[in-house]
Amino acid sequence: MLRQIAVCLLVLVFTFGLTSFKNSALAQSSKKPIEKSSDLPNPLRAEVIGIQDGDTIELKYVYNGKKAGFRMGKAVRIRFTHINSPERGRPYYKVAKQFTSDKCFHKVVSIKHNGEFDRYGRLLGEVVLPDGKILNKELVKNGLAVHFKKYSDSQEYSELEIKAKKQKIGIWSPQGQVSAAVK
Repeated sequence: MLRQIAVCLLVLVFTFGLTSFKNSALAQSSKKPIEKSSDLPNPLRAEVIGIQDGDTIELKYVYNGKKAGFRMGKAVRIRFTHINSPERGRPYYKVAKQFTSDKCFHKVVSIKHNGEFDRYGRLLGEVVLPDGKILNKELVKNGLAVHFKKYSDSQEYSELEIKAKKQKIGIWSPQGQVSAAVK
């Protein structure tokens, strides 16, 4: 009886182990390698593999150029130009991050940029979604980011922010204003 149980357990372990190995091998073979380059195409097209927050994403693309600073040789991070979304712990942080994720995670996007990096080694740019919309603008339209006037004099982003304020959506909603006042 004990021998039969041991044989059954051995067969089960072997079967599950083989299935797991097979699935792992399939997953490895279907993954495309991360593209690496010392050139920075404009626009830069790549798959989004990470969402840091509402206005920062990571691409499946490695840039080896010196402008990237300490991020040289690492996956390129994009800091959205013209906008600033709520920081961790602030009202609407999670909503903005989820919005960005829903719009672009595991999708191929285009980054329009001027080849400028910030002090953290992030490429500054506008994220063009597969449907042609600009994610930076969509965040402001939906009240999930503000026009970052310190670094942008764009009239279009300013108008998008004013419209979101008038509509009282997102961070401009009564709930957003109350939450901000409490913090």
